[in-house]
Amino acid sequence: MRKQLSQQKLLEILIHEIDMLRETSKNINDIAPEIAKQLEKLKTTGVKATLNTDRLEWLLANHEKELKKNVVIPKWFLVLVALVIVWLLIQNMWF
Repeated sequence: MRKQLSQQKLLEILIHEIDMLRETSKNINDIAPEIAKQLEKLKTTGVKATLNTDRLEWLLANHEKELKKNVVIPKWFLVLVALVIVWLLIQNMWF
């Protein structure tokens, strides 16, 4: 008799679980089209992103200033090179 009671209780639990699964499946099937619509909308919607590049531009300007300050050809050197070129041209014309 005890065996039959435990089997009956197990059967009741299984029936209840099956009913819950049916209800859950029905709910999922009811909302599936809405989920599909929302997914399609997400796929077709463009993503708009804005980036704040102020700090990056500031760093770039700073580096550019430092480079210009440190990599400068002195004017006297340019004058000296120009004089040497002129001297070589004159020397080449005379000989």
